[in-house]
Amino acid sequence: MIKILIADDHQLFIDGLSSLLKNEPEIEISGQALNGADVLSVLASKSIDIILLDINMPDTDIVALVKEIREKYPNLKVIILTMYHGTRYYTKLLKYGIHGYLYKSEGKEVFLTAIKMASQGEMYISKELFSSGTKNSKDLLPAYSLKSSSIDNILTKRELEILKLIVQECSNNTIAEKLFISTGTVDTHRKNIILKLGVKNTVGLIKYCIQNNLID
Repeated sequence: MIKILIADDHQLFIDGLSSLLKNEPEIEISGQALNGADVLSVLASKSIDIILLDINMPDTDIVALVKEIREKYPNLKVIILTMYHGTRYYTKLLKYGIHGYLYKSEGKEVFLTAIKMASQGEMYISKELFSSGTKNSKDLLPAYSLKSSSIDNILTKRELEILKLIVQECSNNTIAEKLFISTGTVDTHRKNIILKLGVKNTVGLIKYCIQNNLID
């Protein structure tokens, strides 16, 4: 059973999402919170597997809250809920190991997919995030810097595997077959790598690897 905490400053949204998920056999709505203080209070008193966390709640610094959650509860999976377009918040939150970034307008199936992937340690990102706001190079600031951290600390084990295959000019389909994952998951990882390293595309990834001596 996946125990869920829903955090949003609109009770109507919490009630609606709870109603949407309550009959799912593998999901239990174990708590709700209206702000950051409520979130920390619930987490201190209940065992939670995944938190669905609104990016904009009163008196709450979302980046600081996610950082604190990840430090205190490293096994807890965090899925961010947002109505904002662009990658500014996403890039900041990516540093703290979020497992999802969803637009609140998504349908039930997307929420279920995101929850399932998060429970397995994978990440689900709304496709809408990459359909707008990423063409401007100003939005593609690196989430991490090799000056302060090694590539092994920047990218996950899976992302490193995918990066090596990208450098070998493997397509998404080929990578998916080699790693026994879906092409959609490969695409999400590819986009996460691009955002983390602050490049624009696959060619930029290869140049980055050459410039930083990451290719054997």
